[in-house]
Amino acid sequence: MRDSWIKHDSLTSTNSCLSALMKGEALKEGAVVIADYQDGGRGLGDHSWSSNRGENLLMSMLLFPAFLSASEQFHLSRMASLALCDVLEALDADPVIKWPNDILTTQGKIAGILIEHGITADSISHTIIGIGLNLNQTEFPLFQTPASSLFMETGKKVEVMEVAEQIEDALMLWYRELKEGHKVLLEEHYLDRLYWAGVPAVFRAGNEVFEGCIRGVTNFGELKVECEGKIRVFAHGEISMKL
Repeated sequence: MRDSWIKHDSLTSTNSCLSALMKGEALKEGAVVIADYQDGGRGLGDHSWSSNRGENLLMSMLLFPAFLSASEQFHLSRMASLALCDVLEALDADPVIKWPNDILTTQGKIAGILIEHGITADSISHTIIGIGLNLNQTEFPLFQTPASSLFMETGKKVEVMEVAEQIEDALMLWYRELKEGHKVLLEEHYLDRLYWAGVPAVFRAGNEVFEGCIRGVTNFGELKVECEGKIRVFAHGEISMKL
């Protein structure tokens, strides 16, 4: 474990812990909270995150991306998604990004990302990137999207802390690209890994069912779908794909 990390056996959630620590002390950029177990792990919206004790990666990282405006916040989600995919691919899995915040492999959902921002004026004063990555667990509750793990995908057990270090390194590599202004690079790599991008599909938005193609995601996180030659945008919860 790296010297700057804050490790707990059990927490309500790593994001909540890191947020509370920020209020009491001046943390440096790149501070990481990691836990063996969460009893209140959170996902996007009202979703929760379930993980067996000690078998998976539960971590949160603090960044200060004041160089980004509030309207550019989805670049940070792109960055985190790409970092996870890079590490999983290096560990012999075959990941794709499912908008807005999930990583899928051949057997199901292997990781989720929860990003929370602090906004000052029009800039992002701080960002907490929470990651839940299934590594060694083999049995999961029944979910609408089946859960998978690195062991289920590859048959290999891994050391959780070693993977955590690889994730941190990958995050910081993409973060440097973002700080250096290479936003188009992130957009291109993200689109290359985006699940079902560019493939005709049937979608449901409210009571409407229509055919279209995913063309990307706006910098504010809205899904861009081309339908009858026009680009329409949808926020999370406004659209689903009929598979």
